[in-house]
This record gives sequence, C-alpha cells and structure tokens, in this order.
Amino acid sequence: QPLCRSDPMLVLESSLYVLERNPSDTIELFLSENVPADLVNSYLKQHAPNLQSTYLELMLSMSETGINPNLQNELVQLYLSEVLDWYKILKDEGNWSDKTYSPTRNKLISTLESNSGYNTDTLLKRLPQDALFEERAIMYGKMNQHLRALSLFVHKLHMPERAVAYCDRVYEEGAQQPSKSNIYFNLLQIYLNPKKAEKEIEQKIIPVASQYPGIQRVNSTTKLRGGRMGRKVVEIEGAEDTRFSPSGPDSGRSDGDGDDVSDGGPIMLNEALELLSQRWDRINGAQALRLLPRDTKLQDLVSFLEPLLRNSSEHRRNYMVIKNLILRANLQVKEDLYKRRQAVVKIDGDSMCSLCHKRIANSAFAIYPNGQTLVHFVCFRESQQIKAVRGANSVKRR
Repeated sequence: QPLCRSDPMLVLESSLYVLERNPSDTIELFLSENVPADLVNSYLKQHAPNLQSTYLELMLSMSETGINPNLQNELVQLYLSEVLDWYKILKDEGNWSDKTYSPTRNKLISTLESNSGYNTDTLLKRLPQDALFEERAIMYGKMNQHLRALSLFVHKLHMPERAVAYCDRVYEEGAQQPSKSNIYFNLLQIYLNPKKAEKEIEQKIIPVASQYPGIQRVNSTTKLRGGRMGRKVVEIEGAEDTRFSPSGPDSGRSDGDGDDVSDGGPIMLNEALELLSQRWDRINGAQALRLLPRDTKLQDLVSFLEPLLRNSSEHRRNYMVIKNLILRANLQVKEDLYKRRQAVVKIDGDSMCSLCHKRIANSAFAIYPNGQTLVHFVCFRESQQIKAVRGANSVKRR
C-alpha cells in the first residue's frame, strides 16, 4: 500500500521482517517512495546496521546531486570503522602495509576524493598515527593543506607519481587562481629538502596538537616547567615554517646557499629533474633554478631548459609581431586623420546656412563631418544648446 508519504513511520516499523529477508527490494521501496533519508538512516542504524552502508551507497548512486552532508559523513564514518577493524587485524598479524587495499578501503578512498560533505576534522582524529596515510593526504587536500598532503605522498607512501597527479589535479581545478601555480614548486621543495619535509610531518601532521588531547597535555606540562622553554620551541617552529614556506625569505635560495645540504640528507634530485622536464610549462623557471643544488649538471637540465627557452623565444617573437602590427595600425589612423584635416571647403556668395537658410557671407561658419553641410557658427552653437536642454528634459521625464 502507498503509505510511505502519509505514514512513513508505520512503514518503517512494519518493514523489519521484510528487510531481514529481502533487503534490496525494501531499500528500493524506501528510495522510490521518497521516504525521508535521515529517517530511514536512523531506523537502519538502530535495527539493521549491516544494511546502513548499502542504503547510503544506493542513495549516493541514484541522486545526481548526491546526498546531504550529514549522510555523506555517516557513510564515510561507516567505511572508516570497517577499515580500522581490518587494519587492526592485519597489524596484529604483522601483515599491514599502507599499499594494501580492501574493497571497503577502495570505497573509502573513492568517497573521500569525490565528495566533500564529510567532516574532515572528525575523521582525522580517528585515523591512526602510523597508517592510512593516503586517506590522511586526501583529507589534507580537501582542507587546502597541499604541502602536508604532498609530504605524505612522497615521504610516507613513497609514491611520487601520486604526488605529481595530485599537483595536476590541484593545478587544473584552480587554473584561474595564481596561488595554485605554486603547487609544483611546493613539490620541488619536498624533493630537494627532504629533512625539512620530515620535520613538517612530525611537527604538524603526526600528531596535530589541536586534534589530540594527549599532545595538548604534554604541551601544558612543558608550559608549567618554564615559559622560556615554551617560547623557544615556538620560535624554532615558526622559523621552520618560514624557511619551508614558498613565500618565505629563503624560498628562492639554492641548497648550496645555506646549511640545507648538511641537514637535508639525500635529496630526490632525479624526481625533481623529471618533474621539471614533464611540467616545465607550469613551473616558474627562475625559482626552480634557484632551488636546485649548485652542483647540478647543465646536461641534466636540457629537457627542462630547452622547451622553456624555446617557449620564451616564441612568446617574445609573438609580442614583437603584435607590437609592430599595433604601430602599423597607429600610423594608418594618423594618416587618415591627416587626410581628413586637409579637406578644403569653398565658400562663395551663394553658400547658405543649413539651419537658418541665410547666406553665410563673411560670418564665422562651421562644417559638419560629412564635408558638405555648412552652418553659421552661431546657429551651430544654438542648436547644440537646444539639444542639450532637450536631452536633460527627457532624462527628467524618465
């Protein structure tokens, strides 16, 4: 009976028997009869939690605009709970790897990438500190914390190809925003300053002090021991942020200009050179060259510099052509102006004013742009005043 719209609670209470024996048809009934999704989700969560994710998945697949943020967050939380249980089992067995995927984890990653209605802060609190770095990187990307996400892809997951794909997606999504063009420069910094990237992860990502109460307790204990020590730690962390930021005072420095080489350890020069050769048209060439170590061979930069210089020369030639065309058009306009200024008007005794129809004789006169219509200058000035008054009156009437 069509009771879903008139009495949805009666339908939900009576559907438990059918739901246990034929869940797919029951869920399709809920979807086809437009039973409130929040109501169905609450009912399933209480009476059939194993079918809750199935219902939310169908809701997400059938709706073109997706489901509301609360239900999206509920679905992601269900996926994450199952993934965490699976992670604990594999970790206890000693078989866990961050490159191990289950069907539910694939669903979790896909949902995190394609939707944005979930609560990233709540999810980050549930993630373990030593695993699920890919999920963490995706959520940092949703929060526009690109440096953290790239650091995870490169130094924790050891997947530089994913880092490049991440940069491509951010660049294409924000092509009109100049700030997004620095995303590749951030990746270059991570490649060429590995020690700084590791410190960035340890200090800001794992763990995040604002998200883990235990860390806050440690910080409070440190403050109790002495304010001077706390201030020193803050100053050091702030200095690190400034040095690692692309807008900081040291962002344009080469590794050979300071003490970066001694602190940095082995840099990922091959990956950096490959990135330069593949994305040369999306990277500021001058900044990239200043970031490279001083001992980088020019031969290794041919694949980066050759198309960059060729493109720069081509743009310069195009600009010169455009400049010359504009100069030519300007000369043509000036020539036309000179010709028009050289027009000759002959006034004789029969020349008449087109406004008052009297002879012009020796009076001052004016000529219209067509080169033929002659008028007394006084008549012309009066006509202009009359037009101005009429125009003002018409505006007032409107």
